[in-house]
Amino acid sequence: METTLLKKLEFDKVLSIIEKYCSTDNGKKYILKLYPQTLKPIVLSEGNLVTEAKRVLIEDNNLPIEYLPDLNEIISRSSIEGSILTEKKILQILKLFETSRAIFIYIKNYSEIAPGLYDKSKILFIDKLFESHITKILNDRGEVKDLASIELKNIRTQIKEKEYDLRKSVQRIIKKLEKNDIVQDDYVTLRDGRIVLPVKAEHKRHIKGFIHSESATGQTVYIEPSETLELNNDIITLKFSERREIERILKLLTKKIGEVKTELKQNLDIISYLDSIFARAKYSFEIKGSFPSIIKDKEFSVIDAQHPLLVQRLGFSNTVHLNLKINNERTIIITGPNAGGKTVVLKTLGLLALMVQSGLHIPCGPDSNFWIFKNIYADIGDEQSIEDDLSTFSSHLKNINNIIKQADNESLILLDEIGTGTDPNEGSALAAAILLTFVRMNSVVLATTHHGNLKLLADSVKGIQNASMQFDQENLKPTYILKQGLPGSSYAFEIAERLGFDKDFFSLAKDNLDPDKHKVEKFLIEIEKKNSKLSEKLKNLEIENARLKSLSNLYEDNINKLKYEKNEIIKKAKE
Repeated sequence: METTLLKKLEFDKVLSIIEKYCSTDNGKKYILKLYPQTLKPIVLSEGNLVTEAKRVLIEDNNLPIEYLPDLNEIISRSSIEGSILTEKKILQILKLFETSRAIFIYIKNYSEIAPGLYDKSKILFIDKLFESHITKILNDRGEVKDLASIELKNIRTQIKEKEYDLRKSVQRIIKKLEKNDIVQDDYVTLRDGRIVLPVKAEHKRHIKGFIHSESATGQTVYIEPSETLELNNDIITLKFSERREIERILKLLTKKIGEVKTELKQNLDIISYLDSIFARAKYSFEIKGSFPSIIKDKEFSVIDAQHPLLVQRLGFSNTVHLNLKINNERTIIITGPNAGGKTVVLKTLGLLALMVQSGLHIPCGPDSNFWIFKNIYADIGDEQSIEDDLSTFSSHLKNINNIIKQADNESLILLDEIGTGTDPNEGSALAAAILLTFVRMNSVVLATTHHGNLKLLADSVKGIQNASMQFDQENLKPTYILKQGLPGSSYAFEIAERLGFDKDFFSLAKDNLDPDKHKVEKFLIEIEKKNSKLSEKLKNLEIENARLKSLSNLYEDNINKLKYEKNEIIKKAKE
């Protein structure tokens, strides 16, 4: 499926929302690389794992995956001969070990409700002994411990002893100099790792030693007294030894890490994948999502679905539900008023199909059933190409021609305003030919149009059905609800009337309208009115039926209760 299609149906926006739920850098990358799959086992596996993750989060939402950077480069470097990883990098490796162990225990606790996730987590390399190799050497701040080696402990003991001697020596010098008001302050500072005294510039010749620097004003010079020179040298020499010993220790530890490079990379991949699964589960909660059935032999049915991006923008209550069923009549011609929601239907269905095939849950009823499409094509929006010097109409035709060359009976094709942008009669004839071509291919097609002639195709051609966007005729407003089985009116005159055009204008318009078309439009409006009334009556009957059923259940419950009480009374009487 082409990248332009994914962008056109805003699949990338959905992924950008989901990746924010990830804790790891690689988990985010995994989400952003999600792509619609065409093999049923893969699609089902991904969707089911997300379902399992939701079950686990309901039981315990303290998922033990914290931030982890992409450690692939660090892990690879550890296996290079002579490499030395820094303390900070080794701490990140330790965190990878600890996270691997924590996520395994977390999922294992819920293995009965998440067997698929447990199978994935069992592959993780868990080795507490290896973790101890790191924790024996580094503390929580990433500092090498004194006990990392006997040599390091000895060196640091010597450093402390020398530093003590140095402080005592400096204090003696300061006391002596303070009497003569030679030192600027009673504190010492460091220059190039050596302890120095702040001395008033005019007294710099009164103290023997090495001048390291002076203050910005030039009133203070920083002198290392000659008496402390040897101690400073000893400390610096010991610190060089300390650094060499630390590097030796880190080099050995890096080599140990390199020996389990493959296992570490595997752990990183599994944690990133599990992070992406749980991110998808959290997103599913956000959109009240579920994963539909995927049964090819059952009719394609979208029940109470909503566009996920509209849900986030408008909220659940303000986003209209889409209900759609496809069986043998695999081409659906959608008609209805402008701004009535026809294009939204196409985009909703297309996006939901992409999401399902990427293992994502969608906002729909749990009884929905999807098919897996080998490819999805869309001709939606302005296809004008300035580069190719093509008009909007020509660009649409070029795009549709490419679709015709590639599509088959496992394709979903979405065509918006088919046949527009040219002479209406010719555009309608071309649109009919395009739809008939796809019918022969047995592709699944949803096409929106205002061409009245196309509404008649469903009566004469097997495999085509009509659908329309409902319109509130009393308030002259679209309801954005799709109704299958009947074509719809464009309601052009009604909308114009609502916008305030006067009666003379309508007389002129009607005089220039094909009488047959006017009759058809009036007929469609009448049918919609009757259908709307019938739907209302049916709804009222369903409510009444539910009320009667509730009363019947209540009556039955009371009868059962009386029977139980009667039996209890008889039982007590016998006792």
